Amino acid sequence: MPATVTSPAPSRAKASDTRARILEVARRLFITRGVDAVSYGDIAKEVGSTRANLHYHFGNKAELVKEVFADTFEEVRQKLEGIWLKPGLSLEDRIDLLFEDARDRFHEFNQPGDERTPWSLSSRARFDFSSVDTEVVEGIGEMSRFFEECVTHGVKIAIGAGEYRTDTPVKDVVLMITPLWYFGSPITQFSGIKRLKNHYAATKRTIKAAYGA
Repeated sequence: MPATVTSPAPSRAKASDTRARILEVARRLFITRGVDAVSYGDIAKEVGSTRANLHYHFGNKAELVKEVFADTFEEVRQKLEGIWLKPGLSLEDRIDLLFEDARDRFHEFNQPGDERTPWSLSSRARFDFSSVDTEVVEGIGEMSRFFEECVTHGVKIAIGAGEYRTDTPVKDVVLMITPLWYFGSPITQFSGIKRLKNHYAATKRTIKAAYGA
């Protein structure tokens, strides 16, 4: 006799959808306006709900902020693993994929003719640490360490594959790549996506000219 598949109760599924929608809206508002500038009322209005409903799902704003960051950290971690830990890619391929991810997130938040909107949650929070919990600040630091470990891994693979000389200073190459990720959002906010693309291209050229095998 075939097993019976049960569907989630409608009320539970609806609550899950509402929770996901709140997280989505809160993330977008925190990125575009800043964590401190966004109130529960702002989020509730965008969601089409009430402040009481937000409190029901998340408690206070600090808890909502932590959940938004936790979700974002997990999403970013998966993307970084796909870029830097995947075998068979050259260092230039990985840098190109890093730019493509930045470009996609840029276009998620910016429209043609209005391209000065921030698009990185962690980048926005770096300039607004007073508005976030210590746990979030520590999470951003851990995410940064993970990113640098990923880049270090990618650089070492490229050296081992013969793309770059064996005496290539790994830490120096990592230091050239990491600012592209840390400061991509501020660069586009003031100078546009083309300028960020030029930074990526210049970094690739410089690394290859200095250390290419």
